[in-house]
Amino acid sequence: MHGQEKIIALRKSGATPKIVFLNDYPCKTDWFEHGDQATVCTVGDVVQLLDLRFLVGLTVSISSTSETRAKALFDKCKLAKAATVAACHTTPGAPLSSLSGWTAIWRKTE
Repeated sequence: MHGQEKIIALRKSGATPKIVFLNDYPCKTDWFEHGDQATVCTVGDVVQLLDLRFLVGLTVSISSTSETRAKALFDKCKLAKAATVAACHTTPGAPLSSLSGWTAIWRKTE
């Protein structure tokens, strides 16, 4: 997993990103250098071993080219106590605007 270090540092300073993009495909995670949205890359990681505690109370957007991994990341973010989780599985090469696979949205209701 790459990109979470700066989110953890933000959280320790009392700030939080508005949204965290959890991308399960190769992507840039230098978001903090360019003022982009917080992005974490999980490609190749064992989902069950990921420590996602830095997502507590945050809004998370997950995208993966694997439906199985998208669903596993979705469940893992909910267990990590994210406030809102949206996830999708897209077909590689398909435009992001055309969701071509599984999608789900969950919101914590406490």
